[in-house]
Amino acid sequence: MVRLIRAAVEFAQSQGAMIVEAYPVEAKSKDSPDVYMYTGLASAFLEVGFKEVARRSETRPILRYGEGI
Repeated sequence: MVRLIRAAVEFAQSQGAMIVEAYPVEAKSKDSPDVYMYTGLASAFLEVGFKEVARRSETRPILRYGEGI
């Protein structure tokens, strides 16, 4: 997942994006159903360098990568 996120960020930047935003999930347990993880895991985005900028619920952080974070 980390490689895919890095590639997506690189592509977005090559197209002129200054900020990339993500809406991943923080899994409560390793037994969480895969269907709830389709937006990605927060830990993978954080590993790439995304920063948390807001949180609307306990398990759904809003993350950003790029200038102005």
